[in-house]
Amino acid sequence: MVRSVQPIDLRIADLGHVKLAYVEAGSGEPVVFVHGIPNDYRAWNSQIGSFSGKYHVIAYSRRLAQPNENTMDYEKSTIENNSADLVGFIEELGISPVHLVGHSYGGFASAFCASTSPRLIRTLTLIEPAVSTILLKNLKSKLEFLGLLFAHPSIAISAAKFQRNSLDPSLNAFRRGDFDAALRYNLDGIMNRHGAFERFPEPVRTMVKENERTVGELTAEAPVFGSEDASRISAPTLLIHGTESPKVLHAIIDRLGKAIPKNEISTISGAAHFPHIEKPQEFNQLVLGFLSKHSSN
Repeated sequence: MVRSVQPIDLRIADLGHVKLAYVEAGSGEPVVFVHGIPNDYRAWNSQIGSFSGKYHVIAYSRRLAQPNENTMDYEKSTIENNSADLVGFIEELGISPVHLVGHSYGGFASAFCASTSPRLIRTLTLIEPAVSTILLKNLKSKLEFLGLLFAHPSIAISAAKFQRNSLDPSLNAFRRGDFDAALRYNLDGIMNRHGAFERFPEPVRTMVKENERTVGELTAEAPVFGSEDASRISAPTLLIHGTESPKVLHAIIDRLGKAIPKNEISTISGAAHFPHIEKPQEFNQLVLGFLSKHSSN
């Protein structure tokens, strides 16, 4: 596997069971960025400069992302232990409470953390969090799927399309060792377009290629996280989705919006699943505006 180039200011948080690489900049109230699949801390390159003018910005790589060298056990990289890593990371740096910003798989881990460890969180921003079990508790249950199909046919059809055209072929490719195919199926699905990999700028293509094996994290079973769990998120919450992403991801945002007590929902026009990369100016303005309403700075 090609190793990432490590910047001079890269730091390591040693949590004992894992070591997490991170970068930081600025001063003030801490903002912690949690990336999704198949990314690492570099996913937030367009945010660090803008946010560090007012905040202490910290972007880390989750346990299996580059350039970490933890044991690559993908089936054991769960939402629960990624959330536990996040708790340990915040406590190791002594920075709570934090403004927490999580994307996709990292968004699910962030929501889980905010629900189970609310004392650590000042505000929560979730960008298309992959909280699939808020739609279907048992993703393999045909009866549950039929119930969703009957109640919300367009959402069920979007979910089935994503499963058939992206998730299943991506994980099948991962299991046979074709990591490039796994990456491309994954990106086409979450970006809701064919040839998604080629449309990214070169630095993003490099990053996702170096993290292509983290698609294997999707082999881990997702925890049930329903409306009751979401209702335990006490922090003011901003929910964001791109207008061009799959409808099933919009439905997750809608369900979370109905459950989280203090929330607002925003869309970023023309963006798909990576609005912080695709439309960084709009994203930064939106999130900085939200944080300013809930900061003492």
